[in-house]
Amino acid sequence: MYELSIEDFTKFVVRQIENIGNVVLDNPDKEETFPLSVVNNAMQSIRRTEDNFPIFTRFSINIENWSNSKYEAMRMFHEVTRWLRTFNFTPVGAPIDTFDTVTRKYRYGGRYEVNYNGLTNSFERIKH
Repeated sequence: MYELSIEDFTKFVVRQIENIGNVVLDNPDKEETFPLSVVNNAMQSIRRTEDNFPIFTRFSINIENWSNSKYEAMRMFHEVTRWLRTFNFTPVGAPIDTFDTVTRKYRYGGRYEVNYNGLTNSFERIKH
């Protein structure tokens, strides 16, 4: 049994998408190396406990892909989504699709959710 913290969850996500490119935890400034992915706003919702131990938890996290081109940001989003799908992550809600006037970069991304089973130390699909 393992209790996954928000910090551990975020580190897991960052490690998984580092193969796609540069990853940061805060919105970048103009000097940052682009393209990159921004991982932030991790949330945790304990769904079920046993003897005060969280055995079933839902995690969600925002991931935005920043690039000079909107198409490049969309491609990165697709790669992130495809990779995280292997761990049962599901994109939810409307995509983030904006142009950042400070960095003059396109941002495309979204929110991902996954269930974590503390008994088996594994991620499980969200059933809608």
